[in-house]
Formats: sequence, structure tokens, C-alpha cells
Amino acid sequence: MTPTTKTIVLSDGREITLQTGKLAEQADGAVELRFNNTMLLATVCSAKEADEGVDFMPLTVEYKEKFSAYGRFPGGFTRREGRASDYEILTARLVDRVLRPLFPSNYHANTIVHILMFSSDGVDAPDALAGLAASAAIAVSDVPFES
Repeated sequence: MTPTTKTIVLSDGREITLQTGKLAEQADGAVELRFNNTMLLATVCSAKEADEGVDFMPLTVEYKEKFSAYGRFPGGFTRREGRASDYEILTARLVDRVLRPLFPSNYHANTIVHILMFSSDGVDAPDALAGLAASAAIAVSDVPFES
């Protein structure tokens, strides 16, 4: 799979770079987003068919920020990342609320969107970028989506 890169130039000259085909090749869709020193990876996996008796859209959105993205490395008692912070939960809910109406009303296959922040400069808000990365990952996948 050859990597495909698209660049969005904002009105102030800053650039958002979206790249697919390099990471997470087993996912249905994966997009790496870079904006200044912020890097996100959004992946989407969906079941091929809906389960029997499901009459709703089972969409799971997970947003995770690594401690190392901000230059923090947990030590001592909390060596691992731990549970999701309130900000991570709210960002996942925000992305869910944006994506859910864009799926066809008759699409009921289990779909999982996972967004992982690898690095951040602490200046640019990653929640809006997470929504862009997630919608781009769904757009490059074979999941039906109204972009």
C-alpha cells in the first residue's frame, strides 16, 4: 500500500497534513494527522454485517492521550497510563456526536473509532483535530459515510 498525503492550508498559512497507507494497515481506515507539533492517529474498524436484532448504530469512539505526548512520564505508583481523564472522555463524546449523524440511518454494523495522540505542543487544541482525523479515517475506509 502506497502512502497518500493531502495537505490543508489554513488562512493564516499553517498546514494540516493527512497521511494514509503508512500506519495501521489492518484497520478498515487509518489516517495520521500532523499539525505543527501535534500528531494524531485515527483508525476505524467496522463489522461487515450488523448483528441480528440490532436496530441502532453501535458506534464506539475512544480518544487517548499518551502522557509522553506532553513530555510527562509517569513513575512511582502510577507507572501506566491509567484510566481515561475527563478531557479524554469529553473529546470522545464530542467526536461521537459529530460522526453519528453522518452514517446512513440503516447502517447498524458495530463500528469502532480509535484516536491516539502521540505528540502535542500544548498550543493547538487536539479535540477539533481529533474530529477531523476520525472523519478522514472513516472517509478512506469502506464504511458507508456521508462526508
